[in-house]
Amino acid sequence: MRSFSRLTCITLTALGTVAVPAPEPAPLFWGADGHRIVAQVALDQLTPSTASETRRLLGGQNITDVASWADDIRRQRLETAPWHYVDIELGDTSYVPARDCKFDQCVIGAIAAQTAILSDRSRPDSVRAEALKYVVHFVGDVHQPLHGSDHADQGGNAVHVTFQGRPTNLHSLWDSGLLLSYGESDADVVRDIETEISHRTDLAAIRGAAVTAWAMESHDIARDFVYHDLPPSLEITPAYAEAARPIIHERLLRAGVRLAATLEKALGRTGSP
Repeated sequence: MRSFSRLTCITLTALGTVAVPAPEPAPLFWGADGHRIVAQVALDQLTPSTASETRRLLGGQNITDVASWADDIRRQRLETAPWHYVDIELGDTSYVPARDCKFDQCVIGAIAAQTAILSDRSRPDSVRAEALKYVVHFVGDVHQPLHGSDHADQGGNAVHVTFQGRPTNLHSLWDSGLLLSYGESDADVVRDIETEISHRTDLAAIRGAAVTAWAMESHDIARDFVYHDLPPSLEITPAYAEAARPIIHERLLRAGVRLAATLEKALGRTGSP
């Protein structure tokens, strides 16, 4: 389990230095870039009325503008740190709430709680706006493989690796290092994902999956690729990075599609995407 050590370990993003202990929250999911990409993919799928409602709640901002807000405020709200991930041990084959998300203090519980607040039109707009910011962020978080798994290594923070000649760690690598190394702009990634979406025939199944399934997808990718294919030398090879590229793009795609569906259900007039 990560618990305290996860909360007190800071990992510098893409191609940064080795993680050092500090009283800081854990790092961003795929950096601000990844969260913006997820939010933009979702925004482009929203109905006009739902997109307008998100802007109203956010005082004129788009969901892309607040995609990293939940990370930005973690130093002031340390109690929210467990809401960004779920500890499903790598060897486990299913999600068990009593074991993996006690008192709903994990990303699965946080998505459910914040979506319920967002959907409740009797709540003040200020409260619902904050819930919207959390939902935008946490749907992204749960799609990062190392936010849905644990291997007694602080979610990969304690696995020190070398990438492109520089020291980093496994969590930071998957948060931002790999994505940034591909040299694609946010707009490039969004365009590629939306082109892919236009050809997919499984979107209904992707949208319809439960949040627990989203987390288990991440867990299984961590088990079957992130750790399984990790070079024994812990020097990340070009082959590993290239094999990770379609996995990362698929996680961003699914996060964007599911975020749009979640917001439509919470805010849309018809209650469907």
